[in-house]
Amino acid sequence: MIDNYRFGAITVTGVTYRSDIKIVNDTVIPNWWRAAGHMVTLAEISDILTEDVEVCVIGQGASGLMRLAADIAPVLNERNILLVAQRSDLAVKAYNEHFSAGRGVAGAFHLTC
Repeated sequence: MIDNYRFGAITVTGVTYRSDIKIVNDTVIPNWWRAAGHMVTLAEISDILTEDVEVCVIGQGASGLMRLAADIAPVLNERNILLVAQRSDLAVKAYNEHFSAGRGVAGAFHLTC
């Protein structure tokens, strides 16, 4: 469960992170870095797309500036994984809703821009 998000910081189970993160199976993967900065590729989230994932939530930053590579949506659709990509504040809410509903949810969150 994500406790809080604000520009540049996200708190997960009481620990605050100040760099982008990924979450899978209740494990935070800190310091998520993308080769193209404001573009996320399928390869950069492939580690969170485990067999238990039903929903993949991507926080695109405070203003929604981070873009998704064109191959992400079709591949997730083929795997029957719901893709939710929104501004990070909305993505945090979506992540928590799916988590609370007991769905297998993974997330990747850009904290700035």
